[in-house]
Amino acid sequence: MKKAFKVGGSFVLCLILVIGLLVGCGSTADNKKDNANINTENEKKEDKKEDKKEDKKFSGIKLVYWSNWEATEPQGVVITEAVKDFEKETGAEVDLQFKGRKGIKEGLIPALDANQRVDLFDGAGNKGNYGDRIIDLEELVLKNDYEKDTNPVLIRLCRSYYADGKIREIPYQMKSNGYLYNKELLTKAGVTKAPKNWNEFLDVCQKVKDSGAIPLTTDDAYAVQAFGIHLARLIGSDEVKKVVNEGLWDKPEVLKTAKAFEELAAKGYFSGQIGSNTWPTGQNTEFATGKVAMYCVGTWVVNETKAITGDQFQWGFFNYPEVEGGVNGLEAMVIGSQSFAITSKCQNQDVAFELIKKLTRGEWDNKLATESISFPADKNNTTWPKQLAEAKKYMDECTSILAVSGGLENNPDITPALKTNLMKLYAGSISADEFVSNMLSAASK
Repeated sequence: MKKAFKVGGSFVLCLILVIGLLVGCGSTADNKKDNANINTENEKKEDKKEDKKEDKKFSGIKLVYWSNWEATEPQGVVITEAVKDFEKETGAEVDLQFKGRKGIKEGLIPALDANQRVDLFDGAGNKGNYGDRIIDLEELVLKNDYEKDTNPVLIRLCRSYYADGKIREIPYQMKSNGYLYNKELLTKAGVTKAPKNWNEFLDVCQKVKDSGAIPLTTDDAYAVQAFGIHLARLIGSDEVKKVVNEGLWDKPEVLKTAKAFEELAAKGYFSGQIGSNTWPTGQNTEFATGKVAMYCVGTWVVNETKAITGDQFQWGFFNYPEVEGGVNGLEAMVIGSQSFAITSKCQNQDVAFELIKKLTRGEWDNKLATESISFPADKNNTTWPKQLAEAKKYMDECTSILAVSGGLENNPDITPALKTNLMKLYAGSISADEFVSNMLSAASK
């Protein structure tokens, strides 16, 4: 028994030792595995720290950004999302304040003059009235090779605002002015292509009228546009500005233009209610509802009327027709945009420009254009909103930029009388000669 016990004890002892060794070996392997996992996790944490440092390169920097949009507008919604994404990526803090059109127009210059901090802002293009309150952006544009991917027409537009040709604002949400039209009504009238010149335009008007639809309408707010562009076709924007600023209403081309619209009225091409159209009556109750075929206005009208037109409205666009004896043709068109500017108060101009790049490039530029139904600023965003697809070919071929309304709204003192008399001319209640006489009288007061 003792012998058996001894043998059994040795066996048990050996078994215990073997098990111990195996456990020990297992522990070592597991420890190595655990250590490897720990090292890997540490490496990942270090990598994340490095990534975080890279992503948060503007940590501690704050920008104050005033916008001319309302927070609930499509532009405001997209800008809010883009700013949040910018903050997340860079670590910068952006105090985004939606001031609306009036807030920017009436409040920004007084705020800057009172030394209130505003680093960058947006609003209507042509910010020449801000003077040295905004900075020259040439160095930042060059440093970022910004022009390379920007729609060249837009860059040319921004340079045209300043006598020295330097860039002081960065364009976005481009728009153009011409005839927006209802493709369904023109197709029904047998019109297969957009008119290029005035005679073709008259032919389209007659076909639309013969089909039972109304060819044209407008509102008091936009009455100046068609007349102004027509006059600019004849004499150019600079000369149009002289007409309104110097009271040169007896210029032969003014009467010639008035005669063209007198003819439109006499042939019954204008809506019968045009004389009383106060914006947005013609826009919303006539054009957007499909009663009228054509409306001379800016491309922004698509966004303004989308609640009425819905997805079924077939939008078309053509540049204002060429006129006989004119000094320019379809290569010239009215173009405008919103734009960003950096103030002279800004202490972090590079960061402000980075935010502007964020909003005018790639994803966010495309989203701004899509949501507000406008033209993208980034030329790599080649898919335009379907409602404005026909405007793209005119923009691509544009080599000359006409002023707003051809320059006819350059003198705000005369604009009210001008709108009143144009609505009368369109309604056929005054003749072309009476229009000229009335404007000469208004300019002399």
